[in-house]
Amino acid sequence: MRAATKGRSRPQMKFGKSLRVEHLTGLTAELQSLRDHRPLVKRSDGKYEGDILGFVRGLRLSARVIYFLRERLSGTGLEVNWGHLLDPNDDSCSRECDVVVHVRGHVRRWNGSDRPIMDFTFIEARNARAVVSCKSSLKAIDKAYPKDLRKYGVKDIFLFAECCEEADFHRLREAARKAGYRGFWCLYLTQGSTFTTDESMYVAFGDAITRAVSK
Repeated sequence: MRAATKGRSRPQMKFGKSLRVEHLTGLTAELQSLRDHRPLVKRSDGKYEGDILGFVRGLRLSARVIYFLRERLSGTGLEVNWGHLLDPNDDSCSRECDVVVHVRGHVRRWNGSDRPIMDFTFIEARNARAVVSCKSSLKAIDKAYPKDLRKYGVKDIFLFAECCEEADFHRLREAARKAGYRGFWCLYLTQGSTFTTDESMYVAFGDAITRAVSK
């Protein structure tokens, strides 16, 4: 990966490609500005410390990835949502799927409306075309996740993180591949207080999803 450090000039991206990754470019700047605010956690004495609830931060990331993919795949007729996959017999549902690319339609939507607070969707597993697992600060690979989703017939499972340590990126990417993910991408890399970004990674992520769901 050829990265560009924050503040350093980088080759200008073509206008069309810049439009395609605008959601992720904007999100990168927003999340970096909040990087120093620790997650809100409960201490052993019962008191809370920190600034941002981890679930909310993670949901913000996955929601923006959904918006990005909805635009990226707008010409395919597919939908992109957050939810569960239902098995063919309606006996069980999968683990939570941060992002599901699927054939249009759903079994049930919880709290979805014109102005939803929550928009969680139950989708028939046979209609899923790809799933993206979203993580905040990635330090290790969840090896069980792709195995669990393959039980529901999903073969194209991707991993997208807000960030990871720059020194760990290639190790994590290889570990993700061995665990069964189709690939691993992130918004930015960290090295001490320095953020490293590469917008071509956003383009590659969108291209990889498009190829997978267009088979």
